[in-house]
Amino acid sequence: DGVSFELGPGDVVWLQGPSGVGKSTIAAEVAGLGARRGALEKSLGVSVAVDWAAGVPVAERCGAMFQQTTLVDALSVEGNVRCALAAAAEPGGDALSEAKRLVEAGGLDWARDRRKMPQELSGGMARRAALALQLAQRKRVVVLDEPFTGLDEASARAVAGELRALRERHGAALLLVSHQPSLVALVDAAPTRVVLTPPARLSLI
Repeated sequence: DGVSFELGPGDVVWLQGPSGVGKSTIAAEVAGLGARRGALEKSLGVSVAVDWAAGVPVAERCGAMFQQTTLVDALSVEGNVRCALAAAAEPGGDALSEAKRLVEAGGLDWARDRRKMPQELSGGMARRAALALQLAQRKRVVVLDEPFTGLDEASARAVAGELRALRERHGAALLLVSHQPSLVALVDAAPTRVVLTPPARLSLI
């Protein structure tokens, strides 16, 4: 049966279900990163349609943060964030000061971490750098696929806190795939839950 939901500023939709049911595939489709048109329907019997509100520019629509970060290996933390700021292309302002603000908003220390390369970052630090990229890109919706997996408890809780700040302070809406309800609760105490059960059936809670 069809399931629909809306994501407005600061909203969280939590996509749940057992491993292998298609959560990551569906999340990637929502983010516009599906392998090819029709592949999801053929493999899982599920079709996904995304209808953006009129007036939302394509460049502002959707970002994605996965277990493997999207940092450019050849650039430092500062370089990655400044590159994202340049792509957002807002005229005026001090790019260096803005990069510093975003790196610190992502939970990193500017003086200590700005020159580090992606391969020098721990898992938690890399996720925080990825958060800074999302802030720099100013996306309306961010798709997050298991953002806490592989992190120690302290790092996972810190990333959850930064995600909460991303939605509360910056108005980003989140589509969140996670098996860790206690951490999801730190992002949003009452998210909309969409549950997938084999064979790829959906229910909206």
